[in-house]
Amino acid sequence: MSNTTYNVRINKNIREEADVLYRSMGLTLSSAINLFLTQSVIQGKLPIGEIIAEPSYTSLLLRDAVEMDDAIASGTATIYTTPEELFKAWENEA
Repeated sequence: MSNTTYNVRINKNIREEADVLYRSMGLTLSSAINLFLTQSVIQGKLPIGEIIAEPSYTSLLLRDAVEMDDAIASGTATIYTTPEELFKAWENEA
């Protein structure tokens, strides 16, 4: 399957917040947009239910992302390379 490039204007703050959100899910912004478009085509509609703005949740995500960046930079973060490694660590903590 071939790819194409498409330029889109996005509000800078929204782009930054979305990037943090999708990185926390292990996705790039490009892959998240591709998922959104794919689901739009599959469902034949916008693949969203309700649109609810929760600025406090966004603020928490941004704060956590900054803390994680600091932990990675200082070498105090535990980094998992696969979901299985993370799940195994969670099981060992329980």
